[in-house]
Amino acid sequence: MALVESVEDRVWAGWRAGDSLRSIVRATGSPREAVRRVLQAHGGVRPAPRRRDPRRLSVQDREGISRGLAAGRSCREIAVELGRSASTISREVTRNGGRAAYRAVDAEAAALVRAQRPKATKLALDPELAQEVRGRLELDWSPQQIAAWLARTRPDPAQRVSHETIYRTLYTADRRELGERPTRHLRTGRSMRQPRMARRPDGRGRLRNMTSIHARPDEVAARSVPGHWEGDLVMGRRPSAVATLVERQTRFLRLVRLPEGYRSGHVREQLTFELEQIPAWLRLSLTWDRGREMAEHQELAAASGATVYFCDPRSPWQRGTNENTNRLLRQYLGKGADLRALSQRDLDDIATRINDRPRRVLGWDSATDRYQQLITDRYDDHRGEGSPIETRA
Repeated sequence: MALVESVEDRVWAGWRAGDSLRSIVRATGSPREAVRRVLQAHGGVRPAPRRRDPRRLSVQDREGISRGLAAGRSCREIAVELGRSASTISREVTRNGGRAAYRAVDAEAAALVRAQRPKATKLALDPELAQEVRGRLELDWSPQQIAAWLARTRPDPAQRVSHETIYRTLYTADRRELGERPTRHLRTGRSMRQPRMARRPDGRGRLRNMTSIHARPDEVAARSVPGHWEGDLVMGRRPSAVATLVERQTRFLRLVRLPEGYRSGHVREQLTFELEQIPAWLRLSLTWDRGREMAEHQELAAASGATVYFCDPRSPWQRGTNENTNRLLRQYLGKGADLRALSQRDLDDIATRINDRPRRVLGWDSATDRYQQLITDRYDDHRGEGSPIETRA
């Protein structure tokens, strides 16, 4: 069932405003599958409206031709009335069945079909480029990372493609240049774009003797000194969780397995062990939210030597680096999955995938490059004190 144009307008307006599919169905009175089909055919992005070349006949022109023919006027007389050439009117009448069969509605529908110019996409015309893009997608790179990598490695603009073109190819239902179901490699795995919705705070409890984020040295906010980390839990099916640690300057990620759940004592033990794998000069502070899993933060600070700071209530942007990284991790650590089934090696592999990707915020270097450079520089400055690359014990 196709939706009329006015209903489609309301569907797209509601979708852009962030309304749910159920709300749009209720507001338009349209079948759910018809609304979904409209949205999914274009990947959740409304296509640009069609524009008629002013040199072409309009709907009003065709109505004038139909009325003129019904009144018995010649094509030349109709042309003078419409301000068109006689040959244009003659060809229009001939291609739509002649004087006796001409109908304005049918002629307009036929003209719209003839005007369609389905152009092959750049990826369809360049199989080698499509293969390069597909290969990076299979490594779970984002379209923006792929586009930036192409810009750095291919000097010829004709051999590049923008991230928006990649997204359009991924989300348009009838395109197959990037294989079957390529959206499964995106962070969200969604088959169409959705408006961003504000997340509601979880309202977790208060802790004792917290050191506020406002007491952090200025060097932390400026990212001028390495060794300041942000942390949080990524929750799976309760009570499973994984702890995340992200170094603010390099965006380097470490994942910590919590096989016994997120009780405060267990979280403190696992974080202490993980922080001990990091050189002392690279574990200066840790910023966390106000989750109850950090009830033993004072013991953690004493054991690790890293000062623990806490964000303001309902202020996740104060740990923006960690929040962004946790969104990336949702591609691998699903909310409904039992994260206890993952080994530490599994988590290390996931962290490596993310750390090895080029990052725009790092000038398209990877977090691994930046982190290892820090350690290498330190090793060069203090030669003989240890290995330049730290490994997990």
